[in-house]
Amino acid sequence: MNHMPQNSGTSKFPSPIPNPMNPAEEVTDPGVLAPTSPQLHPRMPEMGALEVFMKDPKISEIMVNDLRNVMVEIDGQLQFSGFTYATLAELNHLTQNIMDFTGCFVSPDTPYVDTLLPDGSRVNIVVPPITLLGPCLTIRKFPTQQLSIHDLIRSESMDQRIAYFLNCCVIGRLNILVCGGTSSGKTTLLNVLSTFIPKSERVITIEDTPELRIQHFNSVQLQTKSQTPTSPPVTARELVANTLRMRPDRIIIGECRRSEAFDMLQAMNTGHPGSMTTLHANSPRDGIARLETLCMMAGIELPIVALRKQIASALDLIIQIRRFRNGKRRIVLISEVTGVEGETLTLQDIFKFESEGESGKFKPTGLVPICLDRLKEQGIEIPNHYFA
Repeated sequence: MNHMPQNSGTSKFPSPIPNPMNPAEEVTDPGVLAPTSPQLHPRMPEMGALEVFMKDPKISEIMVNDLRNVMVEIDGQLQFSGFTYATLAELNHLTQNIMDFTGCFVSPDTPYVDTLLPDGSRVNIVVPPITLLGPCLTIRKFPTQQLSIHDLIRSESMDQRIAYFLNCCVIGRLNILVCGGTSSGKTTLLNVLSTFIPKSERVITIEDTPELRIQHFNSVQLQTKSQTPTSPPVTARELVANTLRMRPDRIIIGECRRSEAFDMLQAMNTGHPGSMTTLHANSPRDGIARLETLCMMAGIELPIVALRKQIASALDLIIQIRRFRNGKRRIVLISEVTGVEGETLTLQDIFKFESEGESGKFKPTGLVPICLDRLKEQGIEIPNHYFA
């Protein structure tokens, strides 16, 4: 018996399109590579025994815990690779190869670092004294192919109805927050949503470690800078402030981790609709609570009610994504921020995923989003029965 999630899309729910107002518009700019696109055959550091894992397209992540074992992620599930390092010298040699090649360094004062390999893979390195059995490396491999909205439908991350709704929301310049746990697919979803942004709009992205692959010709990618012995750090908050002088139509922050969350909200509230970011949280309500905490880190003295009004005014949609035990990554909830009642920020759920073991189905809740009026102003009309 087939227990795959049911696709609620039918003939009356059209396939996802780049622009509901202009179906002929292409998703990406033909012949233009994103600035971060890897070379076809980039020169890589000597990876030793990990070389075979780096070349295996089924492996999305490699975790060298220490001397004891190397774990890999295949199809969203962690597995023991069967390989262990015989000596600490071998593991130290691998770590030094990567640092020498990428130009980064660690020391007893800064015993961890994030860096990128030439193929776009992200590497986190942690060394003693904060690890006990030698270096720990976590390598998130760069995907060989940019995923599309159709790929996410095929992988059961969403259904056709949800895909079309999100398509319209991006084109309609709604501000979107994507929430989820570690490795739940937040950045992948953000990458896919960015493909719906019209070419005429200028997009500026801000990240600590470049992971977004924005296939958009009119875009600028900014990256924070760590402190060095000779220069101060450049924080995400400073980059958000500078971005406002760069004439952005939309701002995308790879992940809100600190006080830049407050500046992001201000940007959303002051002429940059259609901006997007991600946040670590287990539910939309938890996401709001964490956003409040991050905003308080900015040192702005605002009553909590005033802060919640700022959040309600800035955010339109919260998308909750989750990784299931079987490795599937799915949108489990799409909530709309509807306002503030008393001291409580109010949400209404628009779509949800109803689990049935490790399968289930996507369903609308029956509530009609209040943002439909804003979409209509942009020339995008979705009938109320779409959410029935």
